[in-house]
Amino acid sequence: MNKLGVPAAAAYPQPSESAAARLLNLVHLTGSVSRAEATAQLALPRSTASEAVGELVELGLIAQGPPARQAGASRGRPSPQLYPDPAGPVVVAARLDSSEAELAVVGLGGAVGHRRRIPLTAKGKVPKRTFSALAGWMREAVAESGRPCAGAAVGLAGMVRATDGLVHSALHLDWKSVPAQEILAAELPEIPRVEVGKDALFAALAEHHRGAGRGARILLMLTCEHVGIGGAVLQQGIPFTGAGNAVEAGHIVVDPTGVPCSCGMRGCLEVSADGRALGDPAEVSDLLRRAAAGEPSAVARIGAAAANLGRALASLTNLFDPDRVVVSGLLGEYLRIAPDRIHAELTASVVARTQSPTVVAGSVASPVLIGAAERAFERLLAYPRLLAEAV
Repeated sequence: MNKLGVPAAAAYPQPSESAAARLLNLVHLTGSVSRAEATAQLALPRSTASEAVGELVELGLIAQGPPARQAGASRGRPSPQLYPDPAGPVVVAARLDSSEAELAVVGLGGAVGHRRRIPLTAKGKVPKRTFSALAGWMREAVAESGRPCAGAAVGLAGMVRATDGLVHSALHLDWKSVPAQEILAAELPEIPRVEVGKDALFAALAEHHRGAGRGARILLMLTCEHVGIGGAVLQQGIPFTGAGNAVEAGHIVVDPTGVPCSCGMRGCLEVSADGRALGDPAEVSDLLRRAAAGEPSAVARIGAAAANLGRALASLTNLFDPDRVVVSGLLGEYLRIAPDRIHAELTASVVARTQSPTVVAGSVASPVLIGAAERAFERLLAYPRLLAEAV
């Protein structure tokens, strides 16, 4: 039992045994679905579907709207619409980088509200002080929403151990061996589930649930905002974490004679394809614009970075055999401007040529925030009665 009386994970029933959990997941992912359509999609007997709807309505997780006749239907009663209860539980999600904290309150169905950005000062990057301040902002945002909170999750770039949120290394924050999840959970004892994780993993979850990764069997995700490149792999939506720090894609060596990387190696993907590889970070947007317009010097610089990305993708494809590769942020711009350079390097691998993974740009806005929210909702979606009664 935790402090709210919620059993440990091993005590929960399997999610597949709960029709209510399956229905809640469907409503969460679709935002709105007719009762008849939900019954058909989940292959539930009508009586079971009716019980599941009643349970979720009673818990304040979903609501029923006015009946809506399906297109082309001419007989039978129109089916009520099911959608997340507007007063139901929320989660609070955050993204932390070297310059700011961004957070939002997110409801079931993915509705984002109470969003804010807070600049970080040098003193604000001290771990204990950072998470104390972040917890205060999270608490305020939840209070403003006026709704119960089912969980919180924070994504940051670096080596973040999946098992317990220990930050082994976050170079942009100058953190080493920081028990980030433990610190934040202590600051937010009133929230039943608190997690700190790798930003790339959360971005992958967002794309898997709501974006370019939908339907992928093995999804490989690479993301880059400005400095640093993160990676994640999902198999049927389940993260591959290894011993806790898997898929540090930014530190694949693509040029052994290249510039030194802060990790200790030379020519890592990070220093060969993130914003540093393009020159002055303040000029990256202009460089991308000029490359898209066909300016030869800009095209050459973007093409060189895109080729390095392709080499890394070839190695990652050899390891994970993905059927879908999603690249976001700056890497998505490389795919837009220089797709041939990426594919030329990728298809140098016999595995990639044989399997032909689809490479697409990410489509979710603020994927780290949205993915953090998906992570924070996982327990409620799996065990709606136990968690809803605890918040």
